[in-house]
Amino acid sequence: MPRKRTTPLRDETLEAGHCSAELRRRILGDAHYFRDLSAEALDAVNARFREQHHPAEGVICREGTEATRLFFVAHGKVKLVRHSPDGDDVLLDLLAPGALFGGVAAIGQRHYRETAIAQTECCVLRITAEAFEDILEHHPEVALKVLHAVAHELDEARESIRQLAAAPVEARLATALLKLSERLGEATEVGLLIQSPLPQQDLAAMVGATQETISRTMAAFRRSGVIDTGRQWVAIRDPDRLRAIAGS
Repeated sequence: MPRKRTTPLRDETLEAGHCSAELRRRILGDAHYFRDLSAEALDAVNARFREQHHPAEGVICREGTEATRLFFVAHGKVKLVRHSPDGDDVLLDLLAPGALFGGVAAIGQRHYRETAIAQTECCVLRITAEAFEDILEHHPEVALKVLHAVAHELDEARESIRQLAAAPVEARLATALLKLSERLGEATEVGLLIQSPLPQQDLAAMVGATQETISRTMAAFRRSGVIDTGRQWVAIRDPDRLRAIAGS
């Protein structure tokens, strides 16, 4: 009889206090942009942010509209999607607590490049363009990190284009799974667990392949012991082999 692939999943229901002032300060203090600020400066930055709650599948910002806010994920997960010409939503990325998304002119975005949707019930911290630009003006170290982040984003975009043009599907899928595991993975007895729905059509869109090809490739990864899967989760069992497949 085939083994039933199930594993306990963490409850991600948003409870009271998940966007408390203490959590907000910790999330921002751990964020790459702000982690080197003094306690006093961090308190001032924290005061510029406002919290907002979203139910699962709630839209946070829409692709193509004017970019007037930056957001940090405080609790839950957020998915970034882009609308295809045939009207489908193409999954681009999944974001965990501490991740930054949205856009403002100060980081080269006048319009939102993607639609951000709460994948789970979540709390996000938002800041206006004017408030963020004021932070950059008063904290040059933050502005420098913003420049580095934008440059890194461009490098990732170029690498994605290179992979789509030259790398086989196995390498592209391995790269996508590794990227998701870096952001969302949790060490568990079944491997590095990505607790998130990953429909094959979403993975196919992320790596530029058909659903049938993704299905065959995921099955091959499972048979070889590189990954395991269940309902709403994927576990990376052998990250070294997956990195080798990805060519990294």
